[in-house]
Amino acid sequence: MTKELIILVLAIFFTACTSPTHAQNKEVRIAVVGAPEEPRFSDIVSGLKKGLGELGYAPPSLVVYETQIARAEAKNAKPLIQILLQRNAQVLFLIGSRLLQPVREISAQVPVVFITPGDPVSAGLVASLSRPAGNSTAMTFEYPELSGKRLALLKEITPKIRRVLAVYDPRDPSPKQGIMAAREAAPRLGVSLVEREARSREELLRALEAVEESDAYLSIPGGFPTGAYSEITSLINSKRLPTIFHVRQSDTMDALTSYGASDTQVAHDSARLVDKIIKGANAGELPVERPTRIELTINLKTAKKIGVPIPPNVLARADNVIK
Repeated sequence: MTKELIILVLAIFFTACTSPTHAQNKEVRIAVVGAPEEPRFSDIVSGLKKGLGELGYAPPSLVVYETQIARAEAKNAKPLIQILLQRNAQVLFLIGSRLLQPVREISAQVPVVFITPGDPVSAGLVASLSRPAGNSTAMTFEYPELSGKRLALLKEITPKIRRVLAVYDPRDPSPKQGIMAAREAAPRLGVSLVEREARSREELLRALEAVEESDAYLSIPGGFPTGAYSEITSLINSKRLPTIFHVRQSDTMDALTSYGASDTQVAHDSARLVDKIIKGANAGELPVERPTRIELTINLKTAKKIGVPIPPNVLARADNVIK
């Protein structure tokens, strides 16, 4: 065998051994668990799969179990989680933090990656951002203080607003952090929050009745209202009032504006954490990651429809403009 041929054979062997396909030749099983809130659930799953695909994980060696558990059924989630563990899921990917406790009551060993809009340290979900511990780590798609900044944006867009409706789920630590940030910002902005709680559809419908006494709507990320963004947007737009959400996605596309990180992109980026765990890392030793890109989206079509002109200085700062 010539020297050149030996080098070629070794090069081919090295490439095969280090290629993503070779690295992932064993079956990898990941369980994604979240609330049955569409299109968000499917968008997040797609983002995670895309991120994993870019790291070399693909069917048939990649198996992703998708399980939806309603927020109202969280207390009865253990049997469903046990089924996932019996399927030997190597990593549990939780959309939100509400199921972290029941998972840990079943197993302290299964690695968990969860995404959350709040501060997981303040919520008592992890020990610290640098070393979360408990065989769990997270990707946050929100800074709680952004709820205050969104309120300021609403005031900047429509300076005359005085009463802003904010609906939140008090059971979830993330929206509790968000509403607290909005409360702190409201007095210096000269606005009053019209706060309403929503743990169920009945409470949400009652809460939205307060739109009649409000000048704008501030979305507080997390909890039950997450599954009703399309309905909320439609109602507020029908009242010709400005709205602001934390994310631009298919069910908030018609909102006047959004300011925050993309849930789908965060799920995509979470694939890095999943990859490290599959390769042997302890989830509890992987630092919690926070969003690095916050985007401002302005919908000029909605602005025209509801009769709210966007100030040029705000429009100039927009990352995305829908015309």
